[in-house]
Amino acid sequence: MTRMKTPQEVETVCPASIPGCVLHVEMDVGEKVLGDEAEKEARLRHHALEAAPLVPLVPLVPLVPLVPLVPPVQVTNIFGFQDRDTIKQEIRSRILQQKPPYRVYDYYHETGFWRGVATSAIFENATLVVIAINALWIAIDTDWNTADDLMEAHPVFQVAEHAFCIYFSCEWIVRFMSFKRKFNSLKDPWFVFDSFLVATMVVETWGIPILKAATGLSGNIGPTAVLRLLRLLRLSRLVRMLRSLPELMILVKGMVTAMKSVVYVFGLLAIVTYIYGIALTQLSAGFEFHDLYFTSVGVSMYSLLIYATFLDNLADFCDAIRAESLPCLFIVFTFVGLAAMTMMNMLIGVLCEVVSSVAAAENEERMTVTVVEKMREVLAAVDADNNGSISYKEFLLICHQPAALQALKEVGIDPVGMIDFAETLFIQDGVAIEMTFEKFMGMLLDLRESNCARVKDIMNLYNQIQPEMKAAQKDMQEIKDRTATMEEACIDMLIEIRKLAREEVYK
Repeated sequence: MTRMKTPQEVETVCPASIPGCVLHVEMDVGEKVLGDEAEKEARLRHHALEAAPLVPLVPLVPLVPLVPLVPPVQVTNIFGFQDRDTIKQEIRSRILQQKPPYRVYDYYHETGFWRGVATSAIFENATLVVIAINALWIAIDTDWNTADDLMEAHPVFQVAEHAFCIYFSCEWIVRFMSFKRKFNSLKDPWFVFDSFLVATMVVETWGIPILKAATGLSGNIGPTAVLRLLRLLRLSRLVRMLRSLPELMILVKGMVTAMKSVVYVFGLLAIVTYIYGIALTQLSAGFEFHDLYFTSVGVSMYSLLIYATFLDNLADFCDAIRAESLPCLFIVFTFVGLAAMTMMNMLIGVLCEVVSSVAAAENEERMTVTVVEKMREVLAAVDADNNGSISYKEFLLICHQPAALQALKEVGIDPVGMIDFAETLFIQDGVAIEMTFEKFMGMLLDLRESNCARVKDIMNLYNQIQPEMKAAQKDMQEIKDRTATMEEACIDMLIEIRKLAREEVYK
């Protein structure tokens, strides 16, 4: 084979994105352009690329499990009471799942004179005022009324007792006549309680004097102390005032909730006092202050509780000990630091934490109940098919109700921002859906601006974007398959071109 005198440059250019494709310039006619080695290498690179898996855009294994492997742990405080966020979540779930709250007005007549009076705010407030006056009058009667029999008392006390008895009897009659079915009055705990108080008051004020006049008996019928104790039961009506003063209810519930914490702190205080009482009883033997403060373990604990814990007359207590025994004084100082300064302040901190948690829970419950009741009323007005479910169209009608918008603002939900989530809530896979009232309210309460992101929220977000990610991954796989097909076709075409170029060179 002869060589050509004028070498012809053969240039093959291919895109850099195609693996196995090289830029090769042949300067010598007698040399091969591309041999079998280059073709084999291109084939191997192509098959290696085709066999390589596509790197997923999202992890195939979720970062958080959709179903917890272990039961959720309830968040509690060291003393046993729950965290405020846990309490809020439980209250919200309980309110959404339960039936509408109990109201005694539901058992009343729909209309009528008795219902109008019983449900009147003026009547309710007047009753609370009379209850407060009656509570004050009981103190006056206890101090100034020395008569054992009402008929022998001063006319002022007789008039007052008859006036209170008349008012509470009339109030009981109004409430009893308001019930549509009289038997339902037994379902109201407050009415049953008031019935017992009114009965005892009527017996004491009118029943006993009438019985005495009819039988001609004189003196007291039954023990006087028992009758006076029955009179003290009227003070229990003050509990009704707590319902009208939510702040007082918060304090009462806080005290009840903190009872366990108080018992723990007092138990620790009793142990420390017992240990120090034994130590001071033994170390103070032979001193004069021993006979005054530490004669026995019980007396020592009493002295430490009064003087070193409650800090009553602490200066005289410490001066008496300092005059005779500095070691005992040092022990007393350590007890003051532990009991008065540490444990008592720790008790105050625990009480503040409990009351704060209870207050947050009460506010959450009150706001949730308010918005749920208002939204129920609005839904009843816009529910065209009366199925109890909410559709996208009904949701838009709710958004045009001023009462609903005001209720949402009160609980911290932005009505404007809520519209942005409408399609996410009511449209799934391009199909409009309906949801129950409980599910709808749960989603609305999750949109409050004060809420913090939780693991549940991250899981919900993951569940929402997972279908989109799978669709995107499927599209990328299709693009990869098409690209691989095009690469294979290009390589086959390039091989044919090289063969033709090789034949031209050797001609």
